[in-house]
Amino acid sequence: MQKGSVAVPLLVVILLSLIIGSGYYFLNRPKSTSPVSLKQVLETDKIYTDLGLGFEFKYNKDLTVKEDSEENFNKRGNGDFRKNFKGYVGYEPGKFVGAVAVLDKPESYDQNPFTVWVFDNPEDLNIDKWYGNFWYYPFVWGDFTYTGKSTLAPKEDATVSGQLGKFGIIDYQPGKPKFIYLSKDKKMYLFRVISESGDKILTTFKFLNNSSPTSSSKNQCGDGVCQEVTCSAIGCPKPETPQSCPADCK
Repeated sequence: MQKGSVAVPLLVVILLSLIIGSGYYFLNRPKSTSPVSLKQVLETDKIYTDLGLGFEFKYNKDLTVKEDSEENFNKRGNGDFRKNFKGYVGYEPGKFVGAVAVLDKPESYDQNPFTVWVFDNPEDLNIDKWYGNFWYYPFVWGDFTYTGKSTLAPKEDATVSGQLGKFGIIDYQPGKPKFIYLSKDKKMYLFRVISESGDKILTTFKFLNNSSPTSSSKNQCGDGVCQEVTCSAIGCPKPETPQSCPADCK
């Protein structure tokens, strides 16, 4: 038998094996997972809106939002912190308006990622004056030492919903919380932010526009232009000052 006559059948067998093997692979290959749809991505976040306090923010659906109060804060701490503050400092802290906390664990308020407390600020105190009076009440207060007050004061700029605030970090507390103060419309907002999760929520936080379509003036704070002198007709911007709109009037 000639050498070439043996090679031809062998080549046919190899080709048939390759064809059969390829067919088996394609029939039994792992099914690819379907891509995540945009709807699925959007459904990972929820929106919390508080018309009374005038803000909203987004948070992951795995987290929980709770409205808080001084009474509940006192129960968790087994004390009356407003009374204690007045007894130690000599005057009461700012009047409490409302609070909201985002929890990553049930009833875990010590290191939860995001909290905002709102106080009345009828005298329209700036952040430095407010901190000088009240520290970061109710979370941190009562230390008159240089390290406890001046060093930890809110000194770095922070922008929240187009409004300029200041923050300080308390590195000796669990989670090293960042405390942000922001003054707006004779209210003082105190944010406590812990971890990247808290920072992410903070970036979605925005104040609601309180002006109605029939209002005689329009709130344009945050547009980058300081409206010091405005008209009085319907739809004209509200007058702005460094106190009412520090983001625009610097």
